[in-house]
Amino acid sequence: MSATATAEIADSRGLNPVAPRAIVRFGMFTFLASEVMLFAGLIGGYIVLRKSMGTAFVPEGAPHLPIVQTAYASIFLISSSFTCIWGEKRVVQGKRASWPLFITILFGAVFLANQAREWIHLKEEGLWFNTYGTYASTFFTITGFHGFHVFVGLILLTITWLLSVAGKFDGHNHNFIDCVSLYWHFVDIVWIVVFAILYLPKYVPFLT
Repeated sequence: MSATATAEIADSRGLNPVAPRAIVRFGMFTFLASEVMLFAGLIGGYIVLRKSMGTAFVPEGAPHLPIVQTAYASIFLISSSFTCIWGEKRVVQGKRASWPLFITILFGAVFLANQAREWIHLKEEGLWFNTYGTYASTFFTITGFHGFHVFVGLILLTITWLLSVAGKFDGHNHNFIDCVSLYWHFVDIVWIVVFAILYLPKYVPFLT
């Protein structure tokens, strides 16, 4: 089916017209490219500061980050990408994806709740934006930006779940869930990088 023909598909379920998938994905990849530059700037700045300051980057007496707890939460976030793929495949097959999307939302919410709990714990320990200098400010800025993206992703996933429950997707009309899935995978991939450089710097060659 040509792109023009695809664009003319009318979906009587309320999501029309259906734009050509290639065009929609191109637009989404363009948006994600801008997001890559945002996080590249944040992460790049962190690396430069950490390298230039050496051992002085982490002030003496700074509270330790909860690596194990965050690692467990990270498993939930990474797993949510697989449940999201599961849901997307069901939509492409013309099936409802209510359960896969619900599980994806649940896993993402567990991760975000853990981050909120971690921030509260660190603040109680004395680590906050305005304490321990560059170390604290860069940590909270990067994790805060990522946490905000997770929050936005959960909103989009919730909308996608509601549309799926209402039967608004079918084998021809799934551009929305395609875009949401791409965004969610991006958020997951970024977190793997963030977790490595913030929580496991000793195991990152260019940070040691």
